Amino acid sequence: MRSLTIDRKNPPDSTLGALATRALARPGAPIPTSLSIRFADYVDTKTRPYIHAVIVIGAIGYFLFALGDLVVARDVFWSSLLLRAVFLAAVLGLTQWMVVKAQNIYLLEAVGALYVHVAAVIWYSVLFRSSGPEVGVYAFASVIFVLWLNIGSSARFSTAVISSCTLTALVLGGVWWLNQGEWMRVFIYASLHASVLVFGLVISWYNSFNQRRLFLYGVIDEVKNLELKEANRLLWSQAHTDPLTGLPNRSLLFDRLTQALASAHREQKRVGLLYVDLDQFKPVNDTYGHAAGDQVLQAAASRMSAIVRASDTVARVGGDEFVVVLPGLRDDSNAMSKAAEIIKTLAEPFRVDSADITIGCSVGIAMFPEHGEDADQLQQVADRAVYEAKGAGRNCARMGIGSSDLP
Repeated sequence: MRSLTIDRKNPPDSTLGALATRALARPGAPIPTSLSIRFADYVDTKTRPYIHAVIVIGAIGYFLFALGDLVVARDVFWSSLLLRAVFLAAVLGLTQWMVVKAQNIYLLEAVGALYVHVAAVIWYSVLFRSSGPEVGVYAFASVIFVLWLNIGSSARFSTAVISSCTLTALVLGGVWWLNQGEWMRVFIYASLHASVLVFGLVISWYNSFNQRRLFLYGVIDEVKNLELKEANRLLWSQAHTDPLTGLPNRSLLFDRLTQALASAHREQKRVGLLYVDLDQFKPVNDTYGHAAGDQVLQAAASRMSAIVRASDTVARVGGDEFVVVLPGLRDDSNAMSKAAEIIKTLAEPFRVDSADITIGCSVGIAMFPEHGEDADQLQQVADRAVYEAKGAGRNCARMGIGSSDLP
């Protein structure tokens, strides 16, 4: 017997080893959430070539066993082969479609169980017209079939199919011999196909107590996909949203504004751009601290988001500066009324800890197409208008002038 040796010159990756140990040493427990994409890629690289090899060998064995039907039961050879081909093609096609469409795994398992029972009925009719049960062939083919399905599918679905196919094969074979009155042949039959049947039964039993260890590959695949989705979501969020308020940042604002302008140009509508600058915000940081200031910014963002439409955009573009995009407006009065709402809601006191903090805001307004044809022109007009509002005494809104009139 060979002993397990460790290559001292090329020691295994300690991180991978630790993760594997944690995963394999916890029977019945979930795979650790810290399972890295690196480990998943490692297992993926090592496992998939092996499974492909099993598929090729299994496919050859599948058709060799089918040819064996020609010797054992010539009268059912073609119907047997056709039924197998139709069943295999239908399940493979449906399964791959559901995997690609990312359907719920429980629905996938239910469909698999349905097909297993349909197959049992088909094979029951075939076996009772045959001169001898080829249940062993069916059981062997089902194992290879499940290995085929397991590529890109879920391990739990594979387990259900292996268990159902193997138990169905065992029951049908026994029923066939009992129906023929050959009681002793049941034991002979079981011994002839013991390797395949026991293999399936052991898988079923072992999986009941240790599913995570046996089908580690499938679980890692699922964990890897979840980690990738979460990583992509975090990257997108960091690139397009403000970390403090959760509002769109300048980059996402530009995209939203560009889309709104393009839509308004096609539909001959107007777009309002409101530049909101908080008044008396610096004293809040100086008096109550930056933590209190952050809470005020978050509350201000929530208040503005609550009074706009779902199609509108509220973005944070600076320390105490916000921009509101109002697409699909009829005239200037719509933008002015929305600016008045914003001024009113931000004038109400903000409760931070035990203090009531009062601030205000000045709003500059630019309209498409009167004040500009693109995002840059509108932002320049709105920026100039907000300074006019501050000069007029704060807590008010000012409509901008055309970009061509700017100095």
